[in-house]
Amino acid sequence: MFKALHIKVRSEPGRPGLRRVIIRFGEDRRGATAIEFGFVAIPFIGLLFAILETAFVFFTTEGLESAVADAARTIMTGQVQSTSIANAAQFRDQMICNPTPPRKRLLPDYVDCTKLKVDVRQASAFSTADMTRSFYTNPTMTYSPGGGGCIVVVRAAYPMPVFFPLLTVSGLSTAGQVSYDGGMKHMLVGTAAFRNEPFPGTLPSC
Repeated sequence: MFKALHIKVRSEPGRPGLRRVIIRFGEDRRGATAIEFGFVAIPFIGLLFAILETAFVFFTTEGLESAVADAARTIMTGQVQSTSIANAAQFRDQMICNPTPPRKRLLPDYVDCTKLKVDVRQASAFSTADMTRSFYTNPTMTYSPGGGGCIVVVRAAYPMPVFFPLLTVSGLSTAGQVSYDGGMKHMLVGTAAFRNEPFPGTLPSC
């Protein structure tokens, strides 16, 4: 009436259970791509962010250098000397950050002009112009545009924030950065050195 149910269990002779599990685990390729990507994801994303930040630094530096060159021209031609600008902050605000038409602002809009440091000073010769690194690490504000024929050096420094600080915080890399105002910054500098045109004015000529 009832038939016996026979279940055959196929065994693998000579292969212990633990060894069989290890071999099956080694031969299983499911999820291998996800695991491999997990190994390379962090360095890949870190490299991508580094490329983006480097491009951002170059773009901002180009805007800063263009703005400094344009503002320096107003000193070279005597335009600034004929105005009421009397200090570096006024020169920065009126000639670099918010120039009057037809001149246009060449700085990128995201640059915080209140953090922009401007140094305008005379030099007796191009070979003796002050280009010391101290301005790069600890910029100060100086304003001496000079009269007609004077040699003038205009520098502007902007402490650009580090937008992807993972490597900086971990101490792995601080290349191209300086410690400034309580943190690591990309200190971007724009420079223009020139001789003023021989314009007339109240300032002594050189």
